[in-house]
Amino acid sequence: MFLKGHQHSIGLKSTSEADNNRDLMKGGGKTQVPCLRIESGDGQVEWMYESDDILSYVRNHKLVS
Repeated sequence: MFLKGHQHSIGLKSTSEADNNRDLMKGGGKTQVPCLRIESGDGQVEWMYESDDILSYVRNHKLVS
């Protein structure tokens, strides 16, 4: 897992917990994982599901060190 080898401030949630699974379905429309929920400064929310896209976003936005 990419994040285990890096320091990060990304919150991780388990879909085995019913509340998290429900929030994922309600917000993103599907329970697919991995999923990255991105909230912009103006409150808009984007749900990203593709692993390569997530890794690129994390690296480009310097969310890991």
